[in-house]
Amino acid sequence: MGRVRFEQLKRFFHVSPPIENLPRPQWYRKLEPLSSALQYQFQRYCIPATEVSIDEMMIRFIGRSVHTVRLPNKPIPQGYKVFALCEYGYTFSFMYTSRVEQFLGQDLDLPYLGPATLPLSPTSHAVLQLATALPYQQYRFILYCDNYFSNIPLFQALRYLQIAACGTARPNSAEYPAVLKIKKKRAALPWGTISGAIPAGWQILAVIWQDKTLVRLLTTAYEMQPELDNYTIRRRRRPLRPRNRDAYRDLIDHIWGEYPVRELALPTATVDYNLHMGGVDIADQRRSYYSTQLCVVRSWMPLFFWLLDTMVINSFLIAQQHMGGSGGQHSIWQSHPRYRERLAWDLVEKGYQLLHPTHEQRLQLTQPSLRIPEGNTHTSREMGYITKVTSLPSMRKDQVTHKLVRNESQKRPRYCALCRFLSKLPPDPPNYDTFNHSPDGPHGKIRRTYFACSYCKIATFNVPLCKTYCFSLFHSI
Repeated sequence: MGRVRFEQLKRFFHVSPPIENLPRPQWYRKLEPLSSALQYQFQRYCIPATEVSIDEMMIRFIGRSVHTVRLPNKPIPQGYKVFALCEYGYTFSFMYTSRVEQFLGQDLDLPYLGPATLPLSPTSHAVLQLATALPYQQYRFILYCDNYFSNIPLFQALRYLQIAACGTARPNSAEYPAVLKIKKKRAALPWGTISGAIPAGWQILAVIWQDKTLVRLLTTAYEMQPELDNYTIRRRRRPLRPRNRDAYRDLIDHIWGEYPVRELALPTATVDYNLHMGGVDIADQRRSYYSTQLCVVRSWMPLFFWLLDTMVINSFLIAQQHMGGSGGQHSIWQSHPRYRERLAWDLVEKGYQLLHPTHEQRLQLTQPSLRIPEGNTHTSREMGYITKVTSLPSMRKDQVTHKLVRNESQKRPRYCALCRFLSKLPPDPPNYDTFNHSPDGPHGKIRRTYFACSYCKIATFNVPLCKTYCFSLFHSI
């Protein structure tokens, strides 16, 4: 495809019919038919595992738009922000956000969420809407989220829906126990110190645990009683020593000493949180390897490329699981680049069949290794062009009547297909004697002719053949 043609296709590409004077809160409506359909299919073809996570995704866009946000500490510092619910890289549900309109497509008619004494914030409401997309009536789930989302009213609403939750917390979040509001910089607790409290009127456990820094957790899925088996042995590397924190340096030296790695007993909640919280990050990582995003001016195009990448990654994960997991025999389903290459060629072949219906019948008569159209332009197919990577059509050996006919409507002669094929042979082919009967030899002149076979075709055109010699050899070679 040429550059000009690609630019024209990119220029006139659209997902939905153009809408004039679109209201600002409905800017994402340009993607709505595709976005809703894909989200429905994501939730239809996969049931997530028990451990799922919710986090932010950034879609790179530095153009002019009031809906983009800027987060300097993110790998993508500027672009659109999307809330996504993922399970080890599989994007199950998502929601667009905006800097001026906050949350787009938010359902404000959720069912009654139990005896919550505080209303949910818009961010918590968005998390709850993503969580209710899970099939929580039939299966049990544990939702992991970071301190940007975690708060006690949200976890109480999730508990009412029988969805467990676990996440880090901020001391200034709603209804956080005052007894646990210890500042990290002033904390001088021994390593491994753990303490918890249940706020009055809530069924949520708030926990603090002294690691190299003070860790705060909210959970409805774990118990933190010391007499229970709630610890897991893990190998921990020695952390870097802070320069200006004498208390932390002494704590690290006391636990690790001179050893670079030690086996320590860690709370199970923190181990599981670190293990399963990265589901959204894995999806971002997979998408960054083979991103399809292009430089565009229209503000909705980056969202389309993000949907395209998400669709390919989800389909790859489904195919990988369906074909036997990471240890399966089908290597094409275990390699991400090979899967994308196979998918691209299948789409090209499908599109060619839609444009040329007769090509489907021709593919059934051709070997799988020769499924490449002869030529890459309309003119080359019309002239019966033969390339180095293609072969003569197999239909020439069919037990039917092949007749040499003259095309009276043809204004000028076309190049003989067999003469072109012979010109592409190596200097000393194995069956050189077979072609030596030609008066011009294998590398002779490529002749023109008005004659063609009435049955054999290349693409949708009859194969042009010389009247004297090439017609008989073409059907017997």
